[in-house]
Amino acid sequence: MSDNLIQQHMTKRPYLICLMMTSVDGKILGEKWGKSKEVQPLTESFEKVHELIGHKSWIVGRTTMEKDFTHYAKPVYKEVDHAINREDFVASKDADSYAVVLDAQAKLGWNSSDMLGQHVITVLTESVQDSYLAHLQQIGLSYIFGGKEDINLHVVLEKLTSLFGIETLMVEGGGRLNGSFLNEGLIDEYHQLILPLADGRIETSSVFEIPEAGRRFNATLLKLQEVKQIEHEVIWLRYKVAGQV
Repeated sequence: MSDNLIQQHMTKRPYLICLMMTSVDGKILGEKWGKSKEVQPLTESFEKVHELIGHKSWIVGRTTMEKDFTHYAKPVYKEVDHAINREDFVASKDADSYAVVLDAQAKLGWNSSDMLGQHVITVLTESVQDSYLAHLQQIGLSYIFGGKEDINLHVVLEKLTSLFGIETLMVEGGGRLNGSFLNEGLIDEYHQLILPLADGRIETSSVFEIPEAGRRFNATLLKLQEVKQIEHEVIWLRYKVAGQV
């Protein structure tokens, strides 16, 4: 049995691969680099590499989802005359792939259960309104609960495997989401695409951001597996997570 399968068997959670695209100074948020004819081929490398890795189910945070996919749509509520139990709602357990989003306070607006051909799973807390859940049920969008007031990432990952059969999941969020998974020791593999450009902005986010108050480790150690130069002088680094110190 491979190391990956052994780990999944022991933890009953997906194998997590974090894929990120950065400038040479480690900054993310590629929209700040514009869409010029020089920059666009560089940023397009992200989706190409995602496809090459071959694992299509992915997870992001609310901020990334509303910025890049739902385009700040407001939440939709359906009138309901009865209480809805806080039980996970599985609308599709045999989809080819899934788009997963952490949305603790139910701030995202949905009008479809499909995202780029993938079934959506939203991760909520039990504090959300019944009327929000009623709408999700009506449109057939799956939801799971990650906790009462806060999301427990370990619980979320175990549910994604047990309820939906997700064995490998791509983490492609902002710095805070990536940092949350890293801080819990949940990332197994890290892929970084280094684009041949420099950002230089002091305020631009980096790949992993962990607030000091909740930090569990001084650092996470990585073991280099592969280095490639791909199209447009982009460097593709692949690491395995070796442990924390």
